[in-house]
Amino acid sequence: VINFVKNDILIFSLLVIFIIIFVLFLIFKQIKWVIICLSSSLYTVIVIFGILGLSQIEVTAISSNFSALIFILSISMNIHIINYYRLLKTNDISNLQKTINSMFWPCLYTTLTTIVAFGSLVITDIKPIIDFGLIMIIALTISLFCSFTILPLLISIFPKNTQSVKENFLLKINFLNLTKNHSTKILILTFTLFILSIGGIFNLSVENSFVNYFKKNTEIYKGMRLIDEELGGTTPLDIILTFNEDRQELFIQKNIEEKNQELEDDIDDDIDIEEDFFENDMFEEDTSNNWFSDEKLEMISIVHNYLDSRNEIGKVQSIKSLIDIANLINKKPLDIFELSVLYQEIPENYKKELIYPYLIIENDIARINARVRDSEKINRKKLIEDINQFIDTNKNSTLDNFKINGLLVLYNNMLDSLFNSQIKSLGFVIILIFLMFLILFKSFKLSFIGIIPNIFASTYILGIIGYLSIPLDIMTTTIAAITIGIAVDNTIHYLYRYIEFKKNNAMIDSINLTNKSAGLAVLTTSLTIALGFSVLSFSNFIPTVIFGIFTSMAMLFAMIGVLLFLPSLLILIKK
Repeated sequence: VINFVKNDILIFSLLVIFIIIFVLFLIFKQIKWVIICLSSSLYTVIVIFGILGLSQIEVTAISSNFSALIFILSISMNIHIINYYRLLKTNDISNLQKTINSMFWPCLYTTLTTIVAFGSLVITDIKPIIDFGLIMIIALTISLFCSFTILPLLISIFPKNTQSVKENFLLKINFLNLTKNHSTKILILTFTLFILSIGGIFNLSVENSFVNYFKKNTEIYKGMRLIDEELGGTTPLDIILTFNEDRQELFIQKNIEEKNQELEDDIDDDIDIEEDFFENDMFEEDTSNNWFSDEKLEMISIVHNYLDSRNEIGKVQSIKSLIDIANLINKKPLDIFELSVLYQEIPENYKKELIYPYLIIENDIARINARVRDSEKINRKKLIEDINQFIDTNKNSTLDNFKINGLLVLYNNMLDSLFNSQIKSLGFVIILIFLMFLILFKSFKLSFIGIIPNIFASTYILGIIGYLSIPLDIMTTTIAAITIGIAVDNTIHYLYRYIEFKKNNAMIDSINLTNKSAGLAVLTTSLTIALGFSVLSFSNFIPTVIFGIFTSMAMLFAMIGVLLFLPSLLILIKK
């Protein structure tokens, strides 16, 4: 897995850079701006790697895409700044200062709101997810700093433009006419999709197969599939049975009486048999030998056989497995007394290998180990609930309590915890972003309008994942936070410029001017990022494929929300 992640980071980081270079050249039509934009973003990523190395924050499979994420978010901010600067009549130092002054506040708020979105990852209980959130918070802070130090420095030392800025071919897409003539239709369609997406969210699940994380032509898939199907399964599951201690004395007394009776039948003398037997080392010096009883072994067998009968479970091992082998060798079932003697006579080194993994006699604990076939279509949560219910229903009087644990339970609980915390934290994040909008825009109406595209974009993504029955995992659950972070950036830049133009222009003219400035930056960054992330779909690691596809879709939804839905909402409210 680590090798797959390293390979993805190397190959896809290079591919993303090449695609971004190509798209930036199409947008700016000057190599100067491509070099300036890329240099500032690459500098940001290198500084972040250095800080993470010094602070020893570990990069895991979950956070492995942070470099591509922050590179793209940095480029997005740089494009907004460069686009504003290029739209000014002349490119001199005074206009550079004007650009920095005008763009600082919207960029600061986009960074803060994106930090809030990724900050939702920090409140989970899963350390790799927390680390990913912390890495993104650190990275976004450094990105903002570099965009207002390194980027202006690069702009100032490069030769000034002598040729006028040509109209970008993307401006030929007339978003103004679409919103002005079809605002009602756009809003109806948007709200309809939102309602439908909610239905998909209710279909979300966290059930997935680790074996199926890899494409079927890869060696790791073939190897894990073989282990799963032919060698007993891949995911460990343990059942811990704790028996009643107070039944031990009853068992000892019962065995004493049985053996006394046997001895009375065989010999005829005046020896106090009961006292003589009790003084036997087997029952006085080492009471652990009296642990075995029919009821305890029956309880272990019931659970063992039930696990063995489940299609999802492959190999099952317990003390019953050893007893079955002993019975086979003995050619008839061993009774309880014989098992106790056998236990006493087994050398210590064999006990450590064969018995101690399944019995802790001094604590009255038995362990049943099973391995689950991960390649099967399983519902982990239901499997755990079924085992719990079965044992609870079929337990006998010897069983005090039981516990199910192992990697299967850990993984299931981790995904449940992550899913619940992420879905619940989305509401908190949206409220916090709305409050930040109020501070920035100083208008309840604009803040309300601005928050809606963010809610819709994340809802659409989660809805599609639900309808396609794609199970969430530790990577895909972060998509909601990323979607909100990206959508918020676009919204702030768009509304901030709209407010500036609205001071001296009518609403339609303000929308038109905003489309040609901030709208153009939103369009170019969205297309650049969507194309960049789309290359992740060629990975052999399925979570990376899904991450790339849905992050690209998130960018497009965020773009459409800002360029079509947002102005349509402004027009409708004005009417």
